[in-house]
Amino acid sequence: MNNNTHTFSVTGMHCAGCAAAVERAVKKLPGVTGIYVNFATGKLNLSSTNDYPGDEVVIETVQKAGFKAALAETASVPGTEPDNRDSQNDRIELCRFAICAFFAAALTVICHIQKTDFYSSGIIQLVLLIPVLYCGRGFFLRGIPALLRGTPNMDSLISCGASAGMIYSIVLLISGDAAAHLYFDASAMIITLIMLGKMLENRARRKASGAIRKLFDLTPPTACLVRNGQELIVPTADLRPGDVVRLRPGEKIPADGKIIDGNSSVNEAMLTGESLPVPKRQDDAVCGGTVNVDGTLLIQLTATGEASVLGQIAAIVQKAQDSRAPAAALADKVSGYFVWGIFAAAAVTAIAWSIWGSGADALNFSLSVLVIACPCALGLATPVALISGIGKGAAMGILIKNGAALEKAAKLTDLVFDKTGTLTSGIPEVKSVHTLWQETEFMTHAAALEKFSNHPLAHAVTSAAPDCVLPEVKEFADHPGYGVAGIINGRKWIFGNFKMLSQASISCPDIPENLRGLTLICGACDGEFAGFIAVGDTLRPESSDVIKALQKLHIKCHMFTGDNYDAAAKTARLLQLDDFQAALSPQEKLSGLKKLQQNSGCTGMVGDGINDAPALAASDLGVAVGSGSDVAIESADVVITSANLQAVVQMVRLSRAAFKIIRQNLFWAFFYNLLGIPLAAGVIAACGGSWTLNPAFCAGAMAMSSLTVVLNALRLQRFK
Repeated sequence: MNNNTHTFSVTGMHCAGCAAAVERAVKKLPGVTGIYVNFATGKLNLSSTNDYPGDEVVIETVQKAGFKAALAETASVPGTEPDNRDSQNDRIELCRFAICAFFAAALTVICHIQKTDFYSSGIIQLVLLIPVLYCGRGFFLRGIPALLRGTPNMDSLISCGASAGMIYSIVLLISGDAAAHLYFDASAMIITLIMLGKMLENRARRKASGAIRKLFDLTPPTACLVRNGQELIVPTADLRPGDVVRLRPGEKIPADGKIIDGNSSVNEAMLTGESLPVPKRQDDAVCGGTVNVDGTLLIQLTATGEASVLGQIAAIVQKAQDSRAPAAALADKVSGYFVWGIFAAAAVTAIAWSIWGSGADALNFSLSVLVIACPCALGLATPVALISGIGKGAAMGILIKNGAALEKAAKLTDLVFDKTGTLTSGIPEVKSVHTLWQETEFMTHAAALEKFSNHPLAHAVTSAAPDCVLPEVKEFADHPGYGVAGIINGRKWIFGNFKMLSQASISCPDIPENLRGLTLICGACDGEFAGFIAVGDTLRPESSDVIKALQKLHIKCHMFTGDNYDAAAKTARLLQLDDFQAALSPQEKLSGLKKLQQNSGCTGMVGDGINDAPALAASDLGVAVGSGSDVAIESADVVITSANLQAVVQMVRLSRAAFKIIRQNLFWAFFYNLLGIPLAAGVIAACGGSWTLNPAFCAGAMAMSSLTVVLNALRLQRFK
């Protein structure tokens, strides 16, 4: 049974209750196996089986729930339309708030100054309330229908609170009870303060989720297109694969391509974190967003938009930001039923104060309960910190593929490293050759086989081979984690590790003392041992510091390698690793990892080769070095785009900082509501105290509560 994923953009959601309503409606559709509606990003993600009724049915279901949905646009297509739309919405919001603030302030002044004529004062207050109601009509147009559908949200609380105060005041005005207090000012202040809070919250939330736009700020808005010998300035979004563009010194490369003319240096810091420019010449590949430093280049584009490296990074970031972290499960479950609970609490408050107090007390306290409760704080506590943390990671060259990966990175207790290409530079060199054959012939045969392999050791052999025509290879076979084999001039050659020769029942002599600590490639011809190729690798300059930093973070560092025991032991000793295992096949790496998982907390794997892919996929957290194989990168939960292992330490620290903020946000959201609702209900007054909360103050507290969790999450933008 197939399991497909679908992503929709949902508009009209204004709180976590809205997201919960959409989830409940879509979850009932046949074939839907999983669903998550992210209020912070406005995205609906669902997985489905073959019984799935189709995207159109989902869109229709969302519309029936009171919202609008459409298939999500590809994140990796740059453009300025979202920025323009946001700016226009900001201006409209600001204008509406300014009108509300002016008339609400005037209403409050009239309410407290005009005391002589109750009826005239009431009429003036009602007239001043009308512009506020008009500008804040969205709360009523969204909240009342949602309540009637049985899926109330935050707007339902606000609209009911404001309506109750207004209707109660109109009844008092008609009855002519001059001693009564009118609540027109409370209704106006509720709408105004909530509008202010939502306006600030929306802007802060956009800032937290701006990672994708920042990625595309790296590409220039226009490019110099060369067509039929003429240069044309065109928008970058109009470029297509096959187009030829000219780059002058200091200009950003608009998309991925291949240099067809010119030499230069390219600053690839945005991809690799390496500040030194990389020399580039004809036929070299370049990536969009990097900077041409000092030469003029003619580039033929090979990938644009979502197919480019930058586009793929943006897609990973967006998918991660739209995901649900396990830490959000409780808050999402609570927020789904939160609004009904608040209506029940307000009703109980009204009934209790009607019996033991007065009608005015009942209205005042029930209004306060309605408008102080904040489902938004619960709904935003986790996703907005997740968005901010994942976006910050992308800016640092750390691509975290989902919220669960971010959470696991924060909980790591053990980290397993591959050796070659991960802890070491990955550029080994042949140090010496020991063979029973003539050395040139032996190395020529080794290179003939190894040229078909992508393993770093294979490149070392081919680089050290004599400069001559290599013999033809037939029946080539690659055995990942072991070596290579093939027929050369009618004879069967094998080049690999000791295990490969052992499986072929070929005995090897003892390792010479002077070769211990080096990686040995064993050669055999027609079932007879033929010689050793001793290959040496160097540690990455940052490896030692990285291991020490991780151990200070209370993470045990292990090494699983297919290299021989002596070479592995030397590396483990130099780095002071907690543990290591050597001469492992990919299957043995996987078995060793599973055994380690049984005896530890959260176990991660850092690797870069094809032979690391099974362990990366099976680990609690797979971390692939970006320079590694495509298979390793696909299998990993986190991709480090640079070759610098310091990013592993940064990933752990960023994840822990993100989840510290998530815990703070969740504590604040639960604490605020658990404390605020009883206070608003008049618990202190019921116990004989004189301190109460005004409905307008409660509205302001509600607005500031959701804004607080967003601003707290924004602190991740300053993470270093």
